[in-house]
Amino acid sequence: MKIKFLPQNIEVESGPEKTLLQIATENKLEIRSICKGVPSCAECRVKITEGDNNVLPPTKAELNLIGTSYFIDGRRLSCQVRCFGDVVVDLTEQVEKSESQTKKIRGFRTKKHVESKAVNDTMLLSDKPGPNDKPGK
Repeated sequence: MKIKFLPQNIEVESGPEKTLLQIATENKLEIRSICKGVPSCAECRVKITEGDNNVLPPTKAELNLIGTSYFIDGRRLSCQVRCFGDVVVDLTEQVEKSESQTKKIRGFRTKKHVESKAVNDTMLLSDKPGPNDKPGK
């Protein structure tokens, strides 16, 4: 069967033993996935524009992650979709995400070292105590 990825216009041959995420990764097409196909992050959403009758409907686990967006615009998790016939997959949303990525992934460390200016067990007051203020109250 043939799987065509848009907007790159790349067409590949594959079988149902691999998910769309695996097929795209093998063909050097970037689909964001933090969970690497568990499914738990819902970052790998793609839109199947043609051949949606050649894929199985979403599982309960997939529907729990994508919610009603599947019923509204047909987006699916690429880590869960296996194809049983010719399919056209639109990766436009993924391309736009990678071009405008500003969100840092949890656990990511930069090489920039920032020194903390916090002081332990010290309280700084901006107002000076008045003559009627008693300590301990």
